[in-house]
Parts: sequence; C-alpha cells; structure tokens
Amino acid sequence: MEHHSASPAPGGLVAFAVACYTFTGVFSGLVTGEGLFLLGCWLLGGFVVQIIVCGRELDHGQLLGGNVFLFFQGFFMLTGAISSMAKYLCLYVWMTPYSTVVEGFGWLACTIALIMWSPGYFKTANGTFSLAIIFTDIALIGVVLNDFGVLGAAAPIVKPIVAICLFLAGSLGIYCTAATQLNEAFGRTVLPVMKPLIRDKNAQAA
Repeated sequence: MEHHSASPAPGGLVAFAVACYTFTGVFSGLVTGEGLFLLGCWLLGGFVVQIIVCGRELDHGQLLGGNVFLFFQGFFMLTGAISSMAKYLCLYVWMTPYSTVVEGFGWLACTIALIMWSPGYFKTANGTFSLAIIFTDIALIGVVLNDFGVLGAAAPIVKPIVAICLFLAGSLGIYCTAATQLNEAFGRTVLPVMKPLIRDKNAQAA
C-alpha cells in the first residue's frame, strides 16, 4: 500500500495561535510579570511542535512555509521562552534591572523578514490566513517599538492594538486549521476560506 505523508502544518498553526494568545495576555495587561515563567513554558511547547513542522514542511518542498516555521520556532518560540523566563528571574529572583532594547533589534529583523515575505503568502496561501499574516505584521511593529522603549505616552494606545492584532491573528490561524481538518475529513467545504489575495490573471479570468 502506498504511504502518503500528511502535512503537520495545522498543528504548527495551533502553536502559532498559542503564542499569539499568550502574548495577547501580556500586551493587554492581563498577564503580569508573575506569569512570565509560565509563558516561557508554553512557548517551549510551541517550539517542540514547530521544529517538527518546520522539518516536515521543508522536506516536502514548502520553501516559504517551511522557512517561516523555521525562524518562528527559533526566535518566536525558543528565544521568546528563554527571554520570558529570564525576565521573570530578573524580576523575582535576581532582583536586577534589564533592558529590552537588544530584543527590539532582534524583533526588528524578524519583523522586516516577515513583512517582506508576506506577499508570498498573499500569492500562495488562502486569503484568510493572509489576513492572519497582516495582523501579525502590524502587531510585530508594535512589539518592536515597545522593546525599543519609544512608545512613551502612546503606550496605552499601541499596546491594546498589538493585543487585538495578535488575538485576531491567532483566531484566524485556528480557523484555518479547523477548515483544513474538517474540509479534509468530510471531503467538502465545511468551513470556507477566502481566495488568495494575489491571484493570477488567468485564474481571475476563469
């Protein structure tokens, strides 16, 4: 019997949603410093999921998706987990101040990369997931500004926007995973998704 390998991308998107939701808690103010260590634990779980997804996606020739999972698992998940735990230790164990400026530079690189790669998703992915990418791009800009410490009086406005964008991105990611799983299981469209935001002229004419 011929063996067909299934894509683990839906599981990777659930891990993406976990990161989005937990950081929604941070930027909304619902998760305070006491929750940073547990945040790191959840991000470590996401790291395990996404490192598996990354390898499988790359093995299946998914250049864009595989590489996005690659730097998500390294920086969003693993580095984010270590960073959250380090902040907790600084606040409650070592009692020492810390600066997030270096994180601002790190997030800046990730943000620029994702924004510049986003049109690839607009062309190859369904429009629903592309919206998740757009909200992620917007949120990351706010994360960068926050870590650079330049928000000042704008922080009470920008942080809730970041939280809302992350929540929407995570929710759209979960919707896409549900659409993939249910549509495949039932062999028909149970949950519809939008068409790609960038479509070929021939496809549009058809």
